[in-house]
Amino acid sequence: MLQTFGVEIDENFLEILLFSNKSFDKYSKKKVLPAKTVIDASVTENRSFIYIEKGVTKIVASHNTKETTISFSGDGEFIGFASLLSRGSSQFALETISETTAYFIDPYFVLNVIDESGWGTSILLKIIENLTQSVNYYGQFNLLPAKAKVAAALLHLESKKLGKGEGQLPKEICQHHLASYCQITREYATTILSKFEEEGLVKLTPKPITILDIYALKQMVGFEVAGSLH
Repeated sequence: MLQTFGVEIDENFLEILLFSNKSFDKYSKKKVLPAKTVIDASVTENRSFIYIEKGVTKIVASHNTKETTISFSGDGEFIGFASLLSRGSSQFALETISETTAYFIDPYFVLNVIDESGWGTSILLKIIENLTQSVNYYGQFNLLPAKAKVAAALLHLESKKLGKGEGQLPKEICQHHLASYCQITREYATTILSKFEEEGLVKLTPKPITILDIYALKQMVGFEVAGSLH
């Protein structure tokens, strides 16, 4: 986490900057979206900067009719950091997994608030740092065997603390979501998860999926797994 004169530059800091700005309501729109809503145009055409107030979402990349989940996001997270630094349209779509309350924020307003905050350089450097870490993470992730990918997926979700209790994943997350994130079949993901349960690493039922041995999963992955920015 980047610190400047004792101030921690993170998503919470940016949230305070944006929501406390007197023009926030003018440049943002709050929406309540049902589960399984694909927010495509809002991301790729209008390039909105999105704040998830409540809910679970996934970022999806499509290639030749095949969809791959790139990341999961939830309460208190922003989506659209890459669009702040690029004029090009995003190649990703956002889809809600649960009912989601989100703010769609004008990216130019976000940049102006950052610029006028007095912390502009520090905030942008932190965004670039996190985006770079995300790229490096995906490079490492794609080289993992399937079993380690599933472990990384579980850790990715747990790191966001989207579940209600210690080690819990959001109750809406199922084998299908993990399979898409790991780029394997649902059947293979189920087989791996069942093996994890036999080994005492996770508990699959009743929902939500719960991690019982986070250390063993981290050892399996071999590098730090955390949330990612888009």
